[in-house]
Amino acid sequence: METEANRILVIPDVHGRSFWKKAVEETPCEKIVFLGDYMDPYAREGIRDEDALGVFFDVLNVKKMQEKKVVLLLGNHDLHYLSKHFRDLARGTRYNDDLSDIISGEFRKHQDWFCLAHEEKMGEMRYLFTHAGVNSSWYERHHSLIQELNAKNLNRLLAIWNGVTALADVGRERGGRSTTGSMVWADSDEMKTSEPFPGVYQIFGHSQHASPIITNHYACLDCKKAFLLNAQGLTMV
Repeated sequence: METEANRILVIPDVHGRSFWKKAVEETPCEKIVFLGDYMDPYAREGIRDEDALGVFFDVLNVKKMQEKKVVLLLGNHDLHYLSKHFRDLARGTRYNDDLSDIISGEFRKHQDWFCLAHEEKMGEMRYLFTHAGVNSSWYERHHSLIQELNAKNLNRLLAIWNGVTALADVGRERGGRSTTGSMVWADSDEMKTSEPFPGVYQIFGHSQHASPIITNHYACLDCKKAFLLNAQGLTMV
């Protein structure tokens, strides 16, 4: 019988949406991993910025109530509120000037709740969760800074000036100047040519699609649905 101990609920990009709430309330699991991008809703979806802020507070409340169970990753639409250095370099879209003081304040107030990467081991496979995926080209460019690929080393980037600079790499697929984007900016098309990391299966969001992209080496889940990861793989909730 399957128990909570080997089930991870994965919530891709929120952007003010509420699709994740039912899954969080009704899905037994050991961990809940949010893949980042909580604010900056799409105008075409009709979500007001003020409503998105309310949903962000709902996410923070879930973390507060189940702190050890919930993992909150940072995306590009989060980092530009948390780091002016990142914002100046990456020049992201949909930054909300009117609410920026409130949003930035919440990220700084709860900075210890957020991270860039998380990993879990299931059997022989190591699952690496990030917002946009670690592209092998980007990793090699910054290997001296990151060193061994693991969540601990990736999370260190946030505390280093050069690390934040590396996070601000935007690839040409997203209109940037770098060959490939960072772990918060890499487009899913860039990941198609990324060399897989032995023993590592990557799970990320960032690139929105109508359906998830699930391959032998990675899964891009940004499709406004929650997913459950267990020993048998990923399934939509």
